[in-house]
Amino acid sequence: MVVQEARSGDGQRRAQRLAAVPAMSRARVGVDVPIEAKFHPPNLRPEWVDRRGLISALARTDAKLVLLGAPAGFGKTTLVAQWRASDAESRPFAWVSLDRGDDDPGRLWWHVVCALERACPQIGGEGILRALRVTDPKITGEVLPILINEVAALPAPVVLVLDDYHVITERDCHEQVAFLLRHMPAPLQMVLITRAEPALPLARLRTAGELAEIRAAELRFTAEQADTLLRSVAGVRLSEPDTDDLLERTEGWPAGIYLAALSLRGHSSSQAFIRQFTGDNRFIVDFLAEEVLGRQPREVQQFLARTSILGRFCAPLCDAVTESASAADLIDVLERENLFIVPLDDTRQWYRYHQLFAEVLRGQLARTEADLAPELHRRASAWYQDHGSADEAVSHAIAAGDFGRATGLIADHWFSYVRTGQVATVLGWIRSLGNEQISASPVAAHCAAWAAALSGDRQTARGWLPVIDSAHDTGPLPDGMPSLRFSAALLRGVYGFEGLKVMHESATVATELEQDPTSPWYALAMGALGFSQYMRGMPEEAAPPLREAAYSPVSLPLTRIVALSTLSLIAAEAGRLPEAQELVQAARDMGQRDEFRRTPSATLVLVADGAVCAAQGRLGTARAELEGALTSRQRISGSSPWPTLKATLLLAQVLLDAGDREGAAELAGEASEVLAAFPDGAEAQQARLDALERRLAAPPQDARLAEPLTERELAVLRLLGGTLSLREIGQEMHVSANTIKTHTQAIYRKLGVSARSDAVGAARRLGL
Repeated sequence: MVVQEARSGDGQRRAQRLAAVPAMSRARVGVDVPIEAKFHPPNLRPEWVDRRGLISALARTDAKLVLLGAPAGFGKTTLVAQWRASDAESRPFAWVSLDRGDDDPGRLWWHVVCALERACPQIGGEGILRALRVTDPKITGEVLPILINEVAALPAPVVLVLDDYHVITERDCHEQVAFLLRHMPAPLQMVLITRAEPALPLARLRTAGELAEIRAAELRFTAEQADTLLRSVAGVRLSEPDTDDLLERTEGWPAGIYLAALSLRGHSSSQAFIRQFTGDNRFIVDFLAEEVLGRQPREVQQFLARTSILGRFCAPLCDAVTESASAADLIDVLERENLFIVPLDDTRQWYRYHQLFAEVLRGQLARTEADLAPELHRRASAWYQDHGSADEAVSHAIAAGDFGRATGLIADHWFSYVRTGQVATVLGWIRSLGNEQISASPVAAHCAAWAAALSGDRQTARGWLPVIDSAHDTGPLPDGMPSLRFSAALLRGVYGFEGLKVMHESATVATELEQDPTSPWYALAMGALGFSQYMRGMPEEAAPPLREAAYSPVSLPLTRIVALSTLSLIAAEAGRLPEAQELVQAARDMGQRDEFRRTPSATLVLVADGAVCAAQGRLGTARAELEGALTSRQRISGSSPWPTLKATLLLAQVLLDAGDREGAAELAGEASEVLAAFPDGAEAQQARLDALERRLAAPPQDARLAEPLTERELAVLRLLGGTLSLREIGQEMHVSANTIKTHTQAIYRKLGVSARSDAVGAARRLGL
């Protein structure tokens, strides 16, 4: 009968409609194109039991966070879907169905913003999404404040639902959700649906009366609710003792009762069936699922088992995996028969199985067609690759044990994911490959090393370099690099993990191996060469390759930012302050335009700005910029040590100029540790540190002046060392020009000089 229904006219028309709709955009799904199915709650179904009391309680609560926490199958998602559709609720719901791929801050907040924008079109979502399209999005410092301000301006309240929150394990994601809860704007209420206790400050929220909780105890079915479900699904009414027995054996677990209702359809003796229930929930699920599956035709059983490897599915994907043309018909039958299939969108294109049912199906596949599972995953991987979802294509390739295919996919897509702020996703791919597979594949080691370097894992990045070095080059890599040898040289040249000498030598090799000026990797190699030359004390040699990197039309934004910032540092140290100011402003503008501002990888903008401000005598501003650079870089403590060293030495100099000898000494100690770890080729930086330590060792000015300078006079003296006029110094210090003149005359008298240049020279000799 089931197969006949699948072949009916309605089923055929539905098959044609499903097959005709493009299942997924060929654009970079997960990067620029959100998966629409993730934003739709399940549709109401006639057999759902009315939970009026719980719905009323949910609609009345004004808690910041509503937490539905219970094991699988307790009807958490169903209850929230009923609440959303009830007469008691008028607010729009922004719904996100989370999956493992969302355990990445960039992807998590991308989907949250898209969901809120769908629920409240007034939200300026595009601005927030731009802040996420970066290599390392600053979630709590930039993205969430913008989001909070947008939501706060909404004219009406909205509910944000994060379903299956238990898939989120990244600490950063939890901290960011906690940040949003701390700064929750009035129009927003958050709902978390989860199987596990979330790593959030629940105790604080509970104490403050800002948490509403619904747990398994509240979600368990009563006898009346179980009776309603049994009559709706199976068309049977159990006796009171049998109902009580069922409730006792299932402990009121809604999924278990639902499975029992399905199995009771057409059963000759409901009483005998109930008596067969034994064991805990897991065995009940296995027993019931086998009962349900056993009543289906072989064609349906086979389809269910083979498609159970898919986290979500549509008819074209199922056809590709099962190598058939009947998926649309069978999906139509499964939905009508209510065989644990859950629609994920309003147009009935995408579905998933009930998670427990899917586990049972996968168990059956392992028992009946274990050898086929890898091939099914391989077909799924190919389909997802063809339809623009690299993440799921990689996941299925790894599940298939096809590590060659997985490596090729990662090599094709790692850089596009990194450029859009999804480094965590790439790292997940690398972890899934495993060290044994990476060790056997120089291309995989190439991807793993770059992903580790970009995430600040210096040790891992260096660990994979020998694997890349051992490779026999076969030509260009999928990401456009000319060879594996170039990759290793460029990695060493960009990050300098092995010291400045190796950094300079490697960058030189990289520029020799890639000489195509139309390649962005060529520009990056030139930028790396220029930066290494600058750090080795060769500013004149560094300027030409840096200018080439800065102004090449094919340069990546980050390459331009680093090159322009380094050129600004060179100009500032040479006393060409107008040029230095112009260069750092260009770098800052580039960062703002391409959303790289204040990311750890682009902190050289802050370092260069701090150097220019220090040269102008604006020590307060210089200190703020340099401290910001160090704070940003410390977020990834294992990244390249050399921009950090530059910022450390500059800030130590500024603190010493400002009279903070203790702070300067502490930073000098940190710089000394870096140079002790990487001494080769660092003579120029060691010389800077030596000069700083000599100044620190000299006695303070009070011991050398008959009449010490006041704090105000010291502040004026430091600004005299810059390029500001007396009037501009007054504006900087918020006093009149006449007041500055009075301070200047006192400074001249105490130092025994009569001119500004002499005062600056004397101050430097005295270590002021």
